[in-house]
Amino acid sequence: MKAAAIVAIMLCGAGTCVAQQSRSSDARPSMPYAGTAVMQDDGTLTLRLRLTSDGKAVNDTIIYKVGDRAYDNVLRHLGGMSPGDTRQFRPWKD
Repeated sequence: MKAAAIVAIMLCGAGTCVAQQSRSSDARPSMPYAGTAVMQDDGTLTLRLRLTSDGKAVNDTIIYKVGDRAYDNVLRHLGGMSPGDTRQFRPWKD
């Protein structure tokens, strides 16, 4: 009985963590990376990540399409861009 209760508590906790992770990746409130942003001809933002906020090297890409929930927030933090623009960015927190 005790073991079943412990398992139930652990499963509930794990479910909460997964839900929080998927929400934060949908509408990114902060960007813990530095790198280069490029706006494609169709308005898509391609962020090439180079460093974490604590200076560790990374090599990854995040793509935000015009209809994505986080698109306007990211574009605002980049200071607005036009198709073909390239801009360096630093980590930010909302």
